[in-house]
Amino acid sequence: MLQSFLNGAHQQKVYTIITGASHGLGEALAIESAKNGRHIILLALPDSGLNETAKRIRETNYTDVLTYELDLTQEQALYDFHDWTEKNGYQIDTLINNAGTGGSTHFAEAPADYLNTIILLNIRALAILTRLFISELKRHDRAGILNVSSMAAFSPIPFKSVYPASKAFVYSFSIGLKEELRGTNVSVSVLHPGPMATSEEIKVRMGKHGWLAKKSLISTENMAKAAYKGMLSKRGVIIPGRLNRISMRLMALLPLSIKLPMLSRMFQRELTVRHEI
Repeated sequence: MLQSFLNGAHQQKVYTIITGASHGLGEALAIESAKNGRHIILLALPDSGLNETAKRIRETNYTDVLTYELDLTQEQALYDFHDWTEKNGYQIDTLINNAGTGGSTHFAEAPADYLNTIILLNIRALAILTRLFISELKRHDRAGILNVSSMAAFSPIPFKSVYPASKAFVYSFSIGLKEELRGTNVSVSVLHPGPMATSEEIKVRMGKHGWLAKKSLISTENMAKAAYKGMLSKRGVIIPGRLNRISMRLMALLPLSIKLPMLSRMFQRELTVRHEI
């Protein structure tokens, strides 16, 4: 079993914070962290099943699993959570910013609140949480930040306009911060998941995108394992899946005049699928 990120952490419990941890990739990252002997603090929305997730992890792992319910789009809630960790004396050496949201829609038809939520969750919450905990991370001999971006970060995407822009921020922010922290005890990694097989709806949607999208599907469990391994190795950019890496290189070579119409056709089909479902 891999040891803690801190390489021992003496007798004091040291925690990993994971946002968006009640289901999907966040839950898989929580399970992977616990399997590797980490004490964890799980964050998610109220009534999202977070306590049930924590209970399942406790039943199969000998680690401390704490939960904290909050809405990360509410700025004061971020400060309240940070104050809670300090008040209780929780030491933090790893921050996993996993929470995010998005979807496919015509921009002109998207409710303003929906767009605002993407920006507040994917961008503001991630940046502020990182800033709030950076001093605590620096207190440890070895510490890490894992930010979850997306394969969508590497190109503009019609019918998703705000989402890939928000994930491009996560990528740029992470790479810039990694360089800024070079020579310190804090490493920064950014994960770029492609499609994940989290539900039958996802599988149907990916089927409409063609064979490459279907072949690119990775389970959340395998994604979490690759992410955790990459973080421990202090890898700056983590892109699990050979097809995803090939796809990224191909998309980088294509001019926008070819790439954007192709993506437009692809995600128009996704809009159709969502209507059918």
